[in-house]
Amino acid sequence: MLDHYLEGTLRPRKALEVSTHVAECDRCAALLEELRVIDGLLLTARAPARMTPDFTKAVVSAAAAAPPKPARRVPFLAALIGYLVVAWAIAAFALARGGGVGTVAALVASEQQSIAAAGAALRALAPAAPLAAAAVTAVLLIDIFLVLAVIYGYRRLRPAAAPNHLRGVRS
Repeated sequence: MLDHYLEGTLRPRKALEVSTHVAECDRCAALLEELRVIDGLLLTARAPARMTPDFTKAVVSAAAAAPPKPARRVPFLAALIGYLVVAWAIAAFALARGGGVGTVAALVASEQQSIAAAGAALRALAPAAPLAAAAVTAVLLIDIFLVLAVIYGYRRLRPAAAPNHLRGVRS
């Protein structure tokens, strides 16, 4: 309310109440004096600088001209080794749990049946465990080639498909 009093926008009766209160209250009198000082300082402040008409264009050009930050990439060999360790750990866990990859499919298929049927399925798949290990090995080798293809695509093909202004090529 003191700011309105200082600006002179209060109704006469309210202004009289405020002036009476300020005369009696030291805290409000000090605050009113601070507001007067601040208003005086604001009157002497310079007008803000105006933006030039091409400000936005200049900022966008400067941003486009700035070199892109290099992406932190995991070394290829470390990524491949990490992938293989995780894949083989999952395969070993699956083989140790029930004799092969077919076991998981049998458990999913027998989910609607009783637990006894799941046990029978596990016993039925036990002779196929060596074949399942060979299948897991083949799948993991195929995965290695897929990882290599993805890495090749990101390193060789993807940069070639990017627009010139994103690759840093000036036209």
